Amino acid sequence: MKDAAIDKAKKIKIVICDVDGVLTNGSIAYGNYKDEYREFNVHDGFGFVLLKKAGIKTAVITSKSSVAVQRRAKELSVDMVCQNVKKKLPVFKRVLKRFRLKPEEACYIGDDLLDLAAIKNAGFSVSVPEAFAEIKASVDYITQKNAGSGAFRETAEFILKAQDKWPSILEYYSG
Repeated sequence: MKDAAIDKAKKIKIVICDVDGVLTNGSIAYGNYKDEYREFNVHDGFGFVLLKKAGIKTAVITSKSSVAVQRRAKELSVDMVCQNVKKKLPVFKRVLKRFRLKPEEACYIGDDLLDLAAIKNAGFSVSVPEAFAEIKASVDYITQKNAGSGAFRETAEFILKAQDKWPSILEYYSG
């Protein structure tokens, strides 16, 4: 399975992911005044930076709408943010069309049934260990790191290593 995943990762030009349950641990905290809070991991954030440095686009597709998600995506220079999405496959296709990419050039990271159609259409599909059984059975790679705890960064590194871009990343940051 790992060799097949490496072969698929070599073709990736965009990484698209869900937010809750991928970039976060899936918890949402509510404040007294309709405030909504999410906790993001800095290592995952740096995964976005590494992908951008290597020329790989990023996008998020989430079923909820959140100011926190928009703010985090802006901080990370995410190329496209799609919120309040109930059917992810048409939006997944729209993202690919915008960047003139083919499904085999897209990685999709998801954890729940809302992600299933996009996962099945992506060239390289990834889930987190906490993902539901149907999702884990449908993906090319399951991260070792948990959702909101480095799973996105692990995926970014996997792709960069498969594409032999990791040595230049290390060189850039070591010198």
